[in-house]
Amino acid sequence: MRIALCDDEPNETRQLSRLIEEYAVKRSYDITYDCFSDGPALLRQERYDLYFLDFRMDEMDGIAVAKALKEKFGNAVTICYLTSYDAAAAEIINQGVHADGFLKKPAEKQALEQKLDQFYHTSYFDRFELRKGKSFRTLYAQDILYVEAADKQVLIHTWDDAERYNYAIGEIEKMLPDKLFFRIQRSFIINFQYIYSYNAKSVTMRNGDVLSLKEKDFPKAYREYMFLLNR
Repeated sequence: MRIALCDDEPNETRQLSRLIEEYAVKRSYDITYDCFSDGPALLRQERYDLYFLDFRMDEMDGIAVAKALKEKFGNAVTICYLTSYDAAAAEIINQGVHADGFLKKPAEKQALEQKLDQFYHTSYFDRFELRKGKSFRTLYAQDILYVEAADKQVLIHTWDDAERYNYAIGEIEKMLPDKLFFRIQRSFIINFQYIYSYNAKSVTMRNGDVLSLKEKDFPKAYREYMFLLNR
């Protein structure tokens, strides 16, 4: 996993870096990280699996950086805000910027470990390769809203488009992390992250698409996902 730390307070960055290193050793995870003191420097880089963004920074605050990251890489970037400001969550929500988590400053070991465990357990960082003609394309599980069967092919729906691949939906289902995805009927596999609402007959995704629901075990599976996410 690649992590970006963006904070204009060097002491905070050093503390968080040390805790991440300890976590990687403790869990035997392959984690690398880069530190940035301002948003513009971070935005010049390629995509990271997880972003820790300081909520309050002089040149660009965390909300502005998050918006720019989403414009560059899509809505599914994983962002955890660093803040000592108690009303930060409400301010972020009011500005319509999705947050995957908050970590209070100064970062504490137990709080950081719980947050990283949460991201790992919900399979935010799974990636896989699919053939596309004579080449391969790398996809991140977190970018996929849902998968749709289309004859003997599949349409993989992201925030930006729906791209066709020469796979059966059952093949794709085996590649996807089962803690994050669920097959709601023969033709659709959805990403729990992007459910807006559901009822007995359908699931509405956050992009507005309404998908027919036929799997009776769906409510139970979704509750289990939400429990894991919020524990």
